[in-house]
Amino acid sequence: MKKNWTIAVSAALLFATIASITQAQIIDSHAHLLPPGMERALNPDVDASAEELRRQMKEAGVTKAAIYAMVQKSDPDAMQSYNDFILNIAKESDDFFAVVSVHPLDGEVAIEEVKRAAALGAKALKLHPFYQGFEIDNPNVSAVVKAAGEVGLAVIFDSIAASDGGATGKFVDLAIANPDTKIVLAHMAGYRFSEMILFAVFAKGPFYNGNVYFDLSAVAPLYANSPRAEELVWTIRQIGVDQFLHASDFPIFDLKSSREAIESYNFTPDELKKLLYDNAATVFGL
Repeated sequence: MKKNWTIAVSAALLFATIASITQAQIIDSHAHLLPPGMERALNPDVDASAEELRRQMKEAGVTKAAIYAMVQKSDPDAMQSYNDFILNIAKESDDFFAVVSVHPLDGEVAIEEVKRAAALGAKALKLHPFYQGFEIDNPNVSAVVKAAGEVGLAVIFDSIAASDGGATGKFVDLAIANPDTKIVLAHMAGYRFSEMILFAVFAKGPFYNGNVYFDLSAVAPLYANSPRAEELVWTIRQIGVDQFLHASDFPIFDLKSSREAIESYNFTPDELKKLLYDNAATVFGL
């Protein structure tokens, strides 16, 4: 009888916690918007539009979302046009904040665009080694990361590097070389998430100051209720829950299932609050 009562109380507390989180502010740190005419380039079934994102935000109880640009090399006009598209949408609505993009191999052109976008209200910069076709340890990448930090932008990297077995170590080196820039590794390296424990090791030494964060887009829903779910939570706690951000990767993943995935793990109410809001507010200066 006592055991049944204890289970009932625990369940009631859990539902109360989720209900209170539902009424709190929630940030989705990873959503892509595409220009008119290209809305289904990432997902043929879902429009990557502000209207669809707002609809999913309402359904998921998300109050603010990062909206991303992504550009290719050697096309300054297209770069500025896409970034302005994102910046203008963010400027017109409190629902969104802007994450712009440059191609690091464009050198000084990329750095000048980082400065311009920061002055216009961008909160972060997105770089994608695979899609944009650059090596993480290219000196131009470090130069762009440094420039972003100098104007207060976090730098978000896609960290699923299936073709680069040394990606984790390269990200460590990049973080150590740019201690004043907040770096976010989107997707927590995906299926190689356990490698991120390397950051917990370096945090014990004098060279790395904890300026790397991780968003849980893709990885959280993929491993929810799986044999590796406990390993994922253990790894997050070893690195430090303060370093992790809730994210969906809209329109590839929908917001409601991404949020439900986070809530399916055995995080405490305090940990969930950090994951769903506090950490992102700190990283992006919201």
